[in-house]
Amino acid sequence: MKAHRLVITFVAAAFVAALIGAGAAATGTPEWLDALNARSAALNEQHGLGDDATRRTLETPGPDWLQALMARSDAMNRAYGLGHYGRQTTRSSSTLDWLAALNARSDALNRQYGLGDYAPKR
Repeated sequence: MKAHRLVITFVAAAFVAALIGAGAAATGTPEWLDALNARSAALNEQHGLGDDATRRTLETPGPDWLQALMARSDAMNRAYGLGHYGRQTTRSSSTLDWLAALNARSDALNRQYGLGDYAPKR
C-alpha cells in the first residue's frame, strides 16, 4: 500500500516537473528575467540612460582602477588613523590600542554608575 502511494506520488511529481519544464522551454526566458529586463528598460528610460550612444558601458577595468583603490584606501587609513598612520606608542604592554581604550571606557562607566569594583560594599 505504501509502495503504491509512493509510486503515484513520484509519477505525479515527475508529471508536474515535466509540465513546468515544458512551459519554461516554450517561453525561452523565465518570467523573472523578463520582469527584470522590463524594469531595467523602464528605469533607463526614466533616467535618460536608454540606448544612448554617448552612454559608457562597463568594460574590463584598466590598470588605473588599482591605483585609485590604493589611493582611496591610503586616504581612509590616514583619516581614521589605521595601518602605518596609526598611533605609534612605546608602551611596554602588548594590549592593543582599541582594547586599552575599551577597558578605560568600561572602567570610567563602572565608576560613574557604581558598578563592578565601584559597587557599594554590603
